[in-house]
Order: sequence, then C-alpha cells, then structure tokens
Amino acid sequence: MFRIEYVTEISRRALLRKNMEYLNIINLGDTEFKNRYRLSKDAFLYLCRELLKDKSTLRSSKRISLEHKVLCALSFYATGSYQRIVGMAKYLGQTTVSKYVRQVTDALVTPLILNTFIKFPATREQRNIIKNKFYTKFGIPGVIGCIDGSHFHIFTPKRDIEHLFYCRKHFYSLNICDSECRILNVNAKYGGATHDAFIWENSQANTYIQDLNRNNEQVWFLGDSGYPQRPWMMTPITDAVEGTPEAKYTTTHGKARVVIENTFGRLKNSVLHNLALDFMVPDPEEDMNSSGLSIPTFSPPEEAFSEQGFGDDLICGRALRNMLVDRINRLHN
Repeated sequence: MFRIEYVTEISRRALLRKNMEYLNIINLGDTEFKNRYRLSKDAFLYLCRELLKDKSTLRSSKRISLEHKVLCALSFYATGSYQRIVGMAKYLGQTTVSKYVRQVTDALVTPLILNTFIKFPATREQRNIIKNKFYTKFGIPGVIGCIDGSHFHIFTPKRDIEHLFYCRKHFYSLNICDSECRILNVNAKYGGATHDAFIWENSQANTYIQDLNRNNEQVWFLGDSGYPQRPWMMTPITDAVEGTPEAKYTTTHGKARVVIENTFGRLKNSVLHNLALDFMVPDPEEDMNSSGLSIPTFSPPEEAFSEQGFGDDLICGRALRNMLVDRINRLHN
C-alpha cells in the first residue's frame, strides 16, 4: 500500500511540474515578481534566452522547464532559503530544488555567461564613457573603476588548504566596479588569508591597466590604503592635514570609491547584479531608503601597503597623484 501511494505521489508531482509552465510569470504582477525574484520579467526572460544559446549546459527536462529551474534558483538567491520555494510549490521537494539551484549556479559561472555579463571596458571609447561618468558624479578625472576585496562565507575547505582561506569571514573576492556599481572584473582565485595587494599584483586587470598606461592612456583605478600607489592606482593620502589640497583629494577619492562598497552591499551574484542594472531593476533595499544608496558597514581597510623598495613605479605614481591633487584642488575651489 505504501509503495502504491509513494508512486502516486511521485506521479502527481511530475504532472504538476509539467503543467506549471510560466504559471508564476502569468499570475504575478511586475512588482511582486521583482520582490520575489529580484529581477524584472524582461530580465528573467533575457537570462533564460542567454542560457539556451549553447553558453551553458542548463536545459529543460521532461519534468520541468529551464525557466522554472531558473526561478527556483532566483528565489533561493533572493532569500538564502529553500523553505519558501518548497512551501509555495508543493510539487517540488527540497532535494529537487537544491539540485536545480546547483544546476543554475553552475550555468551562471560558465565562461561564456560570465563574459556576456561581466565585461571590462575593452576600447578607449568605452573607458572614456566610464571616466566621464566618474568625473561628472564625483569631480575626479581619469578613473575607470574602483577596486576592493570582499569576504564571502564558504564551507570549510579541506584541512591541507584551510590555512589559505582562514580569516574572520573565510573567503575572499577581488572586484572592480564602475561609477554605477556595475561589476567590471571579478577575481575569486585566492583565499581569505591573502592580502589585497598580493591579489591585485597577480591579477589580469593589473596587467591590463599597466599596458594602457604604457600606451600613454592616462587612466587609473581607485583603491584604499591596502593597495600600492602606482601611476595606474590612486590611493588616499592617509596623513593629509585637514584643509589642505591633499585632504580635499582624499575626501573626493573616498566619495568616489564608496561605489565599490555599495556594490558589495547589494551584491548577491555578479552576473545577476549586472543584469539587474542593465534592466534598471532597483535594489529592494534601495527602494526602502529614499535618501539614495545606503553605505553598508564594512571592516576597516587592511594594513596599509608598505611602499618601500618599489622604485620608479612608486615615484611616478606619487608624482601623478600630486598632479591629481592639484587638479582636484583647482576643480573644487
């Protein structure tokens, strides 16, 4: 008897899954859809189309469509819990939902999908657009991105490599964003015990921006005092005396660099974060704060980078920063 009831229940769930095509989309209003899935319907459908373009192995099955697998994952990303998905969709068990979330997550980090949604400005024209936006918003010239690291929780790694990840928050990611909080580059290669400066020195973005400078394109990132001052990396002057041009530069630098902190405060998934920006989907927490982007509370910067023994790059970087100090002082007078 138990066996028959079990088979019947499995069949019932399979039938419901088969008949649920687009049910959520049809029945939900735009606002409720955004609140539940953190994307607009248009953004969701666009994502599904991109996933179907042989950019990932995610596909529909006989029991459930690709679209509903994506909806399961979006709901999980939005809440961090399986309970709402299982409770609202009685035809899906938690094990099944977990499997779909894993499938969608794997699909979102395939190279073709990542390169579709996370793009570093490849042309001078694209970089000029970013520079102009930073200059218009914050009054600081030459900036094509802000850089910082953020820690994310992970499961405990294997014992033989655990020391590489051990820190207060257990994992590390280095991100670069533009003035609109759009993620331009992600490096999640290193564990949480690794210093900002080491990750930066060994990143492709560092090599790329150095090449731009060697080709006489005067652009730079903004980083905190944990990064080395270079011609392509502008850092704050931590000992600037109040009321001086150096203090004015550091204040302007901090106001511009806060966009990377706001990016981390809103970040759930790099691909979906940029997709939401493309479709102008407001952050739910931002909607509740009429004063604009909230500034989340973060750990203080890592220990200031030691600038001893770095020769010409340090000298040129400081000279260029001095020129920037003078220019900002004249711009903001």
